[in-house]
Amino acid sequence: MKDSMSASERIFYRILLLMASLPILFTLPLDVIDIDSAQYAGIGRELVLSNDFFTLIDNGRRYLDKPILTFWTIATSFFFFGIGNIAFRIPAIFLSLLSVYSIYRITILSGGKERQGYLASISYLLAPGVYAMIVDPKIDVYLTAYLVFTYHFYYLGRKQNPNYFYMMYLMMSMGFITKGPISVFIPAISIGGDILFRRDWKLLLSMRLPTGIFVLVSLPALWCYFLYQNFNSYGPVFFLWIQSFGRFYREMYDIKFDPFYFYKSFSWAFFSGLVPMVIYLAFHSYQYIKSLGWKEILRKIRANEYKEVDFVIPFWVFLFLFLISFSRYPLPQYTYWVLPAAALYFGKIMEESLFQSNVARLRPSFLIAGLVYLVGYFLFPVFVSDVGILYYVFGAIGILFILLSAQLIPLEILVTLVGATLFFSAISLEFYPLLTSYQPSREFGSKIKELEPGEPVLYTYWMSNSKRSYGFYAERNFRNIYDKEKLDRLWMEKPERLMILPSEKLTQLQEMAGPDYEIIPVLEKDSYKVATPTISFLKKETRNLVTKKISLVWVKKKQGKSSKNSKV
Repeated sequence: MKDSMSASERIFYRILLLMASLPILFTLPLDVIDIDSAQYAGIGRELVLSNDFFTLIDNGRRYLDKPILTFWTIATSFFFFGIGNIAFRIPAIFLSLLSVYSIYRITILSGGKERQGYLASISYLLAPGVYAMIVDPKIDVYLTAYLVFTYHFYYLGRKQNPNYFYMMYLMMSMGFITKGPISVFIPAISIGGDILFRRDWKLLLSMRLPTGIFVLVSLPALWCYFLYQNFNSYGPVFFLWIQSFGRFYREMYDIKFDPFYFYKSFSWAFFSGLVPMVIYLAFHSYQYIKSLGWKEILRKIRANEYKEVDFVIPFWVFLFLFLISFSRYPLPQYTYWVLPAAALYFGKIMEESLFQSNVARLRPSFLIAGLVYLVGYFLFPVFVSDVGILYYVFGAIGILFILLSAQLIPLEILVTLVGATLFFSAISLEFYPLLTSYQPSREFGSKIKELEPGEPVLYTYWMSNSKRSYGFYAERNFRNIYDKEKLDRLWMEKPERLMILPSEKLTQLQEMAGPDYEIIPVLEKDSYKVATPTISFLKKETRNLVTKKISLVWVKKKQGKSSKNSKV
């Protein structure tokens, strides 16, 4: 097999890359959902509207939980493109697609073939976890991109020019003020672990450590200074330690301990390549151990006979998954950080299994995920939502593409590519808009801006503080009304205001407000907690059983009336 690709092959693989990118590009106009994405969008909006770019404000209050770079990024996009859905999503999509290019380059720099680079890039785009972190952009989509850039510059420094190591440290520094020390911890255990395992002290000395550490600490030190100004010593301590490593021991993060949680999360996040990768690892590990034995393997390690093997990518995936399994604060997005490494490793498996190996036993396993995606695509209209004729036309075009291209590329790749592209595109174009229709915050926000322009606060009743999207789309902060005393005080200043509340609480609001107030409905919509949809919600037959109503109302104080409990 030739190491280089022909021009026609290269064009075809680039077409496949574009196809794999379509579901991500289709997310561009989608609404932000509660809580994290809407919260980050709101913080970015307040950064743009304020003159203080070093103090994060969330719903009118100082914010500490996450560092500043993500919010600077979102605010910059808002500044250039306007405050809205597209501007919010542009940075996440752009950095993710740029990291796809870096995955391709890492493959080439680490000794892989050009085709393997394309396969790794496609594998990354088709991973459910990658789609999940882009369709609902949180901090992790930015951290993952900076991690990929860190490894890209590491291999550039190792293979081409050691001065690239400075860019590696800068990417870690940017990751640090995105998510915290984890941006250093992951490269430390994979790159550092590889150097220690192979005892490659020459590489270590070439990595510009003294000056590189200065580059690394520069941005976190700057952010610590501003945190100290706002939160005293607790701000830097929280940023440098509690927010990241506290998840291993702090009671505030001790939700439950499941040592297999992150392995299960990784299984769905990398479902597109999981089955063949597990079979490949199990088979090759068994064969290698059987042929050599543990004693010979340990002797080779002691004799440093693996010094020419690159362990950076395997350590990034498997060593980190092992270590993170001790976290007592399980969140599935922690596994997203290893998806680039999994794609790089899987690209090698695909190149070896589908293009080089004569062993056909592994090949059927590559079809499993693609067939699941295709079945899911055609079952979507049956169980989830009615669709138009174009939905089936695109499905037929996808199957036709598989049949026509099977002579150019292995069927296993085509089935997974087309199946995942159709399935995730269906989510972007059909399911996600359906989902956000049960979070009517954008429609409510438009009506609020029309009826109550220029107001700084939106008032709510019996609404969770997690409903940040209503404040974002109304372009104002929101505050809950809990008692009549507060209602009287606020309505004394202005006798009529808009309010959002669950429709089932309308009677309770009227009872609390009393006869001095009139409640006039403006808008009512179906509502659901869309961030965590259940099976009952997904099924169209039972959806109306789990949804509720949410109302936008005028609360007006009747003229000539005054409350005995009001305070001036």
